[in-house]
Amino acid sequence: MNDSTLPKPRRKTGVKKGFALHDWKLLLNRSNDLAQRKGNPIRSMSMEEVAQHNKEYDGWMVLHGKVYNVGPYLHYHPGGVGIMKPSLGKDGSRLFEQYHRWVGIDNLIGKMLIGYIDDTAHQNQQQQGLMSMPPPRPGRRKLDNLLTPPQPNSSDSDSEDEEKETI
Repeated sequence: MNDSTLPKPRRKTGVKKGFALHDWKLLLNRSNDLAQRKGNPIRSMSMEEVAQHNKEYDGWMVLHGKVYNVGPYLHYHPGGVGIMKPSLGKDGSRLFEQYHRWVGIDNLIGKMLIGYIDDTAHQNQQQQGLMSMPPPRPGRRKLDNLLTPPQPNSSDSDSEDEEKETI
């Protein structure tokens, strides 16, 4: 087989040793305040406040109306820091849905939650076209509904009782 027929390899950024997903999960489990809230409660905030935190060492990002301090996570992201930098201080929901729809945000960066976007300000910005939120995820069926056998109708059980009586 000649080399021209082989697909070109992907250009992977990769992560440095010690910055794999497993290392991130260990850090999450061992840290007391990785979100750097310093005991402050989760609160409502504006997009203007989020926009001030757009640096690698101080990076906030909005995902589906929730504000996360993603600064500590940047070096653990498999795509590298550079791919996330443009979304720092902004609403990254559209990009997240485009590339990572299957990722559970709460499991990955849930402990990094620092607040919620003030709904009225957020809705005004959406209406002005300053940000675009993706459509909501389609509803999911609960597992217990899938595992539970369907219950017979009361009319079905009555007819079975009548059949038993006639025998």
